[in-house]
Amino acid sequence: MDGDAFLRLAEGLTGTPVKDVTDSDRAVLGGLLADEARKIDHSQLNELLLLVNKDRMERPFFDWFFGSECRVGTIAAAVTRFQKIAMLCYGNFIYAYRTLSRLRSVEELKRELGEIARDSQEMITHFSSRSSKLVDVAAIARSETPLVGYLSAGEIIAETERVKLLVDALPDEAKRTATSWEAYRERVLARAKPVEHRPLLAIVANYGTHFPAKTVADFALYLQVADSHLTQRSRLLEDVRRRAARNQDIYLTWDHMDVYFATSMRKRWEYEDLYDFVNELMARPELSDLKLRHFDPTQAYTENRVNKGLVESLMLKRAKCTVYSVQDTDTLGKDSELAATLAQGKPVIAYIPTINVEARTNSLVAEDPATVQERLRFVLYADEQFAQSTSEEELAFLRNFVALEQFERERILRAVPNHEAVTQFREAHGAALGRVCKMIAASEQRIYDKRACTLRESHPLAIQVHLESGVANGLLVVRTVAECAALLRSVLIHSMEFELDENSKDRMWYLREKISGCVHRVVSKDRRLTNCFWNFYRQPQN
Repeated sequence: MDGDAFLRLAEGLTGTPVKDVTDSDRAVLGGLLADEARKIDHSQLNELLLLVNKDRMERPFFDWFFGSECRVGTIAAAVTRFQKIAMLCYGNFIYAYRTLSRLRSVEELKRELGEIARDSQEMITHFSSRSSKLVDVAAIARSETPLVGYLSAGEIIAETERVKLLVDALPDEAKRTATSWEAYRERVLARAKPVEHRPLLAIVANYGTHFPAKTVADFALYLQVADSHLTQRSRLLEDVRRRAARNQDIYLTWDHMDVYFATSMRKRWEYEDLYDFVNELMARPELSDLKLRHFDPTQAYTENRVNKGLVESLMLKRAKCTVYSVQDTDTLGKDSELAATLAQGKPVIAYIPTINVEARTNSLVAEDPATVQERLRFVLYADEQFAQSTSEEELAFLRNFVALEQFERERILRAVPNHEAVTQFREAHGAALGRVCKMIAASEQRIYDKRACTLRESHPLAIQVHLESGVANGLLVVRTVAECAALLRSVLIHSMEFELDENSKDRMWYLREKISGCVHRVVSKDRRLTNCFWNFYRQPQN
């Protein structure tokens, strides 16, 4: 090591430029540091620092970062080790060195570093020795999870009330065959509030489209079947919500909370996708020995929206990290949970699935065709490259996919399945459905790849300042469940590994987490910004 190399290390260690070092000082340094194998103890390193006009360090600092086997050739690695800790805990090198280098005991240093100083094996023992759950949540089946949502449940409730109104509007049974559709529609409008006119008339119209030769008497028989189905769904809805509300009470009473899952769910498949992801992740062998507890939004329900917000805020506060499931759309709620976690200085892992087009095509073909229609509408809106990568003939085919529009009308009631219509649709339009599904899958692949790139490189929420300490905290993006499990384990047991990237172009120090490759911490080299930021950020508030 030459003198200039040591000067650069001294700057990296203390965070401030080296000043007033003479050529003779550099020559002395070069002679002292020429032998990479030369052992350097605590006193000698302090002498070297004082020689370049830098503050000395106390023994605990030296032991923690440089160690008893410190040699000239290991000083650079020791400084890097310190810089990583400084970026994790303090967000700058100056304050970190001034604080840690002056502590007089290892115990003081450990207290100052807090959780960062805890050994990984100690953390594994901590998790695995915890008590088992005294009361566990009652599992809600995958197919039932949409019923904990407000929109899915609202559809059942609304259609149940509409069917009852349509039944009430029927004439006496003896008069039904002779009653015209026009007369029946007038009876419906007379009994319904104006806001319900459109959906009620749509139900009647859908029935007429699917069964053009049927009478009002036939419609009455259909309504009986629909009412029976909706009654069963309503009972199931009530039961699921009761169990989910109980689950939420159990989540509130758990003495530990490790992982919060942030997501936005409106459509049925969003609940089912999250259910699959959470269960696959938490069953991974990487996490099996930790006795983790997590808050799963597909298993909980709160009727009052204010109470729901309070519950989720508490879970965000208690959980050690948030797993952010990136789905079709960004929402205020999900992005707020991401930002709130980062602002607490806690890690956020963003899971963005990697789409295999062939496998995704097959799964879409197996879906309800109406779901495929909804996903087609989404990708036509969300995929900016869709038009560029799709021929005019294919675009025209998609936009005029009359069979899907016809199928949507054949559903009559959204909450009542029409298995006959699904079977007929698949028999008549199977090839077209497969073609559409493949195009949707390719589009979803582009959408998720773009989201991963955006969150890694340019999303405004990807780096947030910890409100208490001022440390810049970055989002960690993974693309597979296996990566997510490995990263989650490393977060919880404090075994995360980092690479320090000094970027001269950006004039930044980046601390990159190895599994995700994402920036976890940053330190700016802009001296004016750094000086003003920390002067004001650490200033007591009036």
